[in-house]
Parts: sequence; structure tokens; C-alpha cells
Amino acid sequence: RSALSVLQRLCANEIDVPVGRMVYTGMLNARGGFESDLTIVRLGPAEFFIITGSAQTTRDFAWIERGIRDDEQAAVFDITSAYSVLSVMGPKAEALLNRVSPDDLSRTAMPFAATRMIDVGYARVRAARMSYVGGPGFELYVPTDQCVTLYDALWSVGAEFGLKDAGYYTIDALRIEAGRRAWGAELSPDETPWEAGLGYAVKMDKLAAFVGRDALLKQQSTGI
Repeated sequence: RSALSVLQRLCANEIDVPVGRMVYTGMLNARGGFESDLTIVRLGPAEFFIITGSAQTTRDFAWIERGIRDDEQAAVFDITSAYSVLSVMGPKAEALLNRVSPDDLSRTAMPFAATRMIDVGYARVRAARMSYVGGPGFELYVPTDQCVTLYDALWSVGAEFGLKDAGYYTIDALRIEAGRRAWGAELSPDETPWEAGLGYAVKMDKLAAFVGRDALLKQQSTGI
């Protein structure tokens, strides 16, 4: 029952959003620097699905676990091995998914940063309208035992849309062009959101005071 209050304190952005929304946020240290950046999906009133970089899992888990106070009722579980993610990115992403999914994936039904469960072929996945490389796209979170099923469904119509496999080097190059930041590259414990150009992911006026807020207030007045 304390999950929301824990995340509100650890995260610089507003986490108290409607169920089904996802939030990009930094977790900051007392100096205002990034200890991590991650995406949080609200699954229920007191349940959150946290998505972080593949190299940050253990670090982020430890940071969140240490942030839970003795008087709070909250627990964090690492379910990395239970899920895979396939990203369908590019201007034809929605059209491709519409061929293999009966669900409404229009911007009206699923605006940016919205998530919901959909069927893709024979797979049941959590779809999120989000693209790390900029532009249109979806991230599809799927149980590992259905990952190949999902991949085959996408490729069953992929040829007509010019679908291509792309690895991490492609994603990294495209996210740099799009101005996306990555922890361990552009972000570190020594860079604040103001210095990183990520002020849009900080909510200074939210009701819960978050770790690093005082340092950010000071930097606002003294300059970066």
C-alpha cells in the first residue's frame, strides 16, 4: 500500500497518474544527479511495472529497495526473466500491428504514453505507445514463453511493410539522433536534469518532496 509514496519520493516526475499510463522519470541522489532513468507503468492503485535499462537492473533494484522505509509497506520484485520486449518502431508501426491485432491501436484509443493489454496473433502482450528512437512506435512487453509467437506474428506480415530486424547498435544510433538520453552515457550521478536538458521529466510542484529536489531548487537560482 506504500508503493506510490515510495516511488513519489524516489522519482523526480509525477508518478500518481491514471492506471495504464507510463511515466519517464529520473531517480536522483541528494545532489540532484541521476542514479538512474527509467519508465514506470501504473498497473493498479498500488502496483507498478518498472522498466529500466538492461545494464541497470541490479543497481536500480538495490536503490529502490534501500529507499523503502521501515514504516512503509512496499516490496520490489525482479521479474526480468519473466518478460521479453519487442519494439516495433517507425512510421508504419501502427499499420503493421493493425494487420495482426484485433484491438484499436489508433492515437485516440491509445495516445502517447498509454499502455494496455492487446492480442497480437496468438500472443497476449502489453502494448505501450512509446518509441525510444523518436517518432511513432510501440513497445510490446510479452511473457518469455510467448516471445517467439509474437515475433512470428509480426513477421507474418512484415514483408509488405518493409519490416527489418534491428539490434542495439541501431537503436543507440537512432536514439542519439532523436536526442534521447541514456544512463551511463549522457547521464550519471554528476548530471542534474537541468544540465541534461530533461527538465520536462521533473515535477517540482508535486505534493511529495522527492530526493534531490532541494539541490535542483538551488541550481535553479544559482545556475547550472
